[in-house]
Amino acid sequence: MLVKKKLFRILLRLIIVVLSLCSNSLVFAQSDNYWSWNFNSHSELLAGSVVGGSAGSTSIFYNPSLIDNDSIPTLSVSANVLSLQFLSADNIAGDGIDVDKFYFKVQPRFVAYVFPTKNERFGLEAAILSPGSEEVNFTIQHNDETDVIQRIEGLETYTGYLKYSRRYDDTWAGFGFSYVLSDNFSVGVSSFVSIKTMKYTYQQDAQAFQEKDSVLVDGQKEAKYIVESIFKEELKYWDLSFVFKLGGRYKTNNDRFSFGINVTFPNIPIYGEGDIRKSYTRSNVYDNQDNNFTSNESNLGYDQKVKSHVKTPFSLAMGAQYNTKSRKNFISVTAEYFHSIDPYAIASLSSPESSNDMFNNANENPFLAYYSDAKSVTNVGVGFKQYISPVLFLLGGIRTDFTVASSNSIGTIIDQDNINRIHLDKYHFSFGPVVKIKKFRVLTGIQYTYGRNNDMQQLVSFTDPVEYIPSINQSLLGKRKNNVGASLNEIALFLGVTVEL
Repeated sequence: MLVKKKLFRILLRLIIVVLSLCSNSLVFAQSDNYWSWNFNSHSELLAGSVVGGSAGSTSIFYNPSLIDNDSIPTLSVSANVLSLQFLSADNIAGDGIDVDKFYFKVQPRFVAYVFPTKNERFGLEAAILSPGSEEVNFTIQHNDETDVIQRIEGLETYTGYLKYSRRYDDTWAGFGFSYVLSDNFSVGVSSFVSIKTMKYTYQQDAQAFQEKDSVLVDGQKEAKYIVESIFKEELKYWDLSFVFKLGGRYKTNNDRFSFGINVTFPNIPIYGEGDIRKSYTRSNVYDNQDNNFTSNESNLGYDQKVKSHVKTPFSLAMGAQYNTKSRKNFISVTAEYFHSIDPYAIASLSSPESSNDMFNNANENPFLAYYSDAKSVTNVGVGFKQYISPVLFLLGGIRTDFTVASSNSIGTIIDQDNINRIHLDKYHFSFGPVVKIKKFRVLTGIQYTYGRNNDMQQLVSFTDPVEYIPSINQSLLGKRKNNVGASLNEIALFLGVTVEL
C-alpha cells in the first residue's frame, strides 16, 4: 500500500510539472488539421494507425479498449518534441509579395500512467496530452512608387504593412478504462477535460503620400496630406469542455488479426471566455466618382469576458492490424471520418450592457463577431513494425492530414468575421527505432511533414491599390486574387520513455 501511495504522489508531481510546462510554452489558433498531433510515442511513429492494436500508452486517446490490463503499472513520459518548420506563402499580400518563415518549436509533452489492477479483465489509465498545438507569426512591409491619389499630379509613395500572429493550444487531461468481455472482445471508455486557448492579432496599414511640402491639384498648390487606412483586430479566448470516447476491439484466437473501432463524440461545453477588440481608421480618402472627400472614420469596438465556445466534431475511426506468423512483425491501417460543423460563433457578445464600443447597436453588429465552420474529411494512416532483435525493433508509417477549411479563402477584409488562416493539406512520414533496456523502453525517431495548397485567396493586396472603391467601402488596397500558393516542410525529432514500475 505504501508503494502504491508513493507511485501516485510521483505521478501527481509529474502531471503538475507537465501542465505548467504546457501552459508556459508558445502555442498557436483553432486548428484546420485534426491529425497534426505530436504525442512523442511509438503510436506517432506508426502514423497513428493503432486503432486496431498496439496503441500502448496512447490507447486512452486512440482506442480505450486497448488500455493494458496487466498487473504491472507503467509510466510513459515524453521528452521535448523538437521541430523545424519552413513555411512559405507566395503572393499572400499581393502579386510578388511573399512570406518565407522558419520556426523552431518545442511541442507539448505527453505523460500517461497505467494503474495496476487486481482484476485481470479491467484496465485503468490516466493521461495528459495535447492533440492540437500551433503557432504562426509574420510581418510584411511593402513600399512602392505609384499613382494612387488621382486628384494629385505625379506619383505617390505607397506603403503597406501587415502583421499577423496566431497561437493555439488544446490540452487534454483524463481517465480511461477497458474491460475484457471474452478472449476475443474488449471494450473501453475514456473521458477528458479539454482546455483550449488562443491569442490572435492582425493588423494592416496602408498609406499614400507625396514627399514634397506641397502637392499640385489641377495646377494649383495645396498643402501636403497623407491618405491612410488602418484595420486592427485582436481575439483571445479560453474554452473548457468535456470529451468522451468509446472504443472496441476484436482479435482472433491466434492473435494474428485484430480489428478496432473508436468513436469520439462532439465536445460538451463547460465554460469559456474571450476578449475581442477591433478598430478601423480612414482619413483623407477622396471619392473620384463623387468628386469629394469621404468622411474620416475612426471606429473602435471591444468587449471583455464574452462567451466563447469552440466545437469539435463527431468522428469515427476504424483500424485493423495483421501480425506475421511469428507475431514479431505487423502491418496496420486506420481510417477516421470527421463530421462537418455548421457555421457558428466562436465568440459572441455577452450583453449590450457589457459591450464597450462606438457602434449604435453593438450587440447585433457583426463587426464584433467571429465565426467558424468545418467540412467533413477522412484521413488514413498506415504503419508497420519490423523486428530486429529481442531488444530492438523499427517502426514506421505514413498518414494524411487534410484541411477541414470549407473554402480556400485565407480571410476576409469586408466581412471581418473569420480568423485568418493558411489552409494546408498535410502528409506525415515517420520512422524510428525502439530499444528495450531492462524495464525501460526508449523511443527515438523522426517525422517529416509536407504541406501544400494552391489557389488560395490573398490575405490582402498591396499591389495595384485603388484609393477608394465605394461599392465595398475599401480604401488604398487592390483586388484580392486567388493565386496564393503555400507550402510547409517540417522535421520533428522524438524522444520518449516507457518504464515498468
